[in-house]
Amino acid sequence: MKAMFLRTDFYGQLNVGGSFSHAAGFLGGLRKLGHPYFVVSSGAFPAANDAQVYQIPYSKFFWNLPEVHSIAYNARVIRRAQQILQREEPDFIYHRHSEFNFASSVLARKFSIPLVLEFNGSEVWVKKNWGVMYLKGILQNAEDVQLLSADLIVVVSDVIKESLIQWGVDPDKILVNPNGVDPDQFHPGVDGSQVRKLNRLEGKIIAGFVGTFGAWHGVEVMAKAIKPTIEKNPLVHFLIVGDGALRGEVERIIRDDNVEEYVTLTGSVAHSDIPRYLAACDVLLSPHVHSVDGTQFFGSPTKLFEYMAMAKPVVASGVGQIGDVIHDGRNGLLMKERDHVDLAEKILTLSHDTALRERLGSAARQDALQHYTWEQNARRVTEAVQPLLKR
Repeated sequence: MKAMFLRTDFYGQLNVGGSFSHAAGFLGGLRKLGHPYFVVSSGAFPAANDAQVYQIPYSKFFWNLPEVHSIAYNARVIRRAQQILQREEPDFIYHRHSEFNFASSVLARKFSIPLVLEFNGSEVWVKKNWGVMYLKGILQNAEDVQLLSADLIVVVSDVIKESLIQWGVDPDKILVNPNGVDPDQFHPGVDGSQVRKLNRLEGKIIAGFVGTFGAWHGVEVMAKAIKPTIEKNPLVHFLIVGDGALRGEVERIIRDDNVEEYVTLTGSVAHSDIPRYLAACDVLLSPHVHSVDGTQFFGSPTKLFEYMAMAKPVVASGVGQIGDVIHDGRNGLLMKERDHVDLAEKILTLSHDTALRERLGSAARQDALQHYTWEQNARRVTEAVQPLLKR
């Protein structure tokens, strides 16, 4: 089966983060399974794994009226992508859902091929809670069209599936497909010594975090946990990899607690370099939180599976899917949500117990290999698409 991978959100010059590692992983899984693909995207797409990439850029005036340009972008995609579809003749379209975009519904119907919609959450909810929204009616209508038109909707968690069923989506066309990891890229044989050396961390017990500092990552909880951790074990050092909206708040907490010397903030790092940073760590952190409006955490953190594949012990809050993946005392330790003192205690427990770190890490990698590789992720999609082709 040949896939057209379509990404229509405006991401500008950004090419790191969970969405790109997800795309690279899924497409890499397709390649391992022997399924060809090409990419149509709004910008440069290094996650394509050297496959053909067709760029359909947004207007250069996007930031003047972003919602208006997002709506107009549909016409540009439909017009340009028709020529690409005629040339490439894919068997199905795989579209990462984005705000205001319904182009894939039009293209799928015009070319009579299945539409697979990767739905990572409602864009209406995201704009309402984390952004600015003016054209709510159009945004909702575009999302409704996509959900109704898609032949298969791929979601990363049961929480999202349940929300779609409540909206009225037929549960038979929803596939729960957790994110994954490439175990050949993330494995315990990766050498992290250079990261330790360059950051002068030899002899330290490193607690690591990787993320985009989103509201759901719990980075403030992690920052508050630094002081009570190092007060009891000053050999612990926090290696925080990433950047994003809450970085300023993290830096403020670190500064107010006067713990700067126990923290290294690296900023954004290319995904290809992440394994070396994880390899440098002794403990890895995933202190995710539910939304402040009471909405359940609905994600499937890619970093969680990358942590596990590195055979590292994970301390995680058991919100949403994380509580189904991490089993306390078997393949990681679960902390109380938003409880920085409990997080500190879990880090301290692991910092003093090498055998426990090794046991939890080994079990975590085995679980990652058995259930959470990108090849398994891609296989679940292609197996679900196969009946649609016959139809």
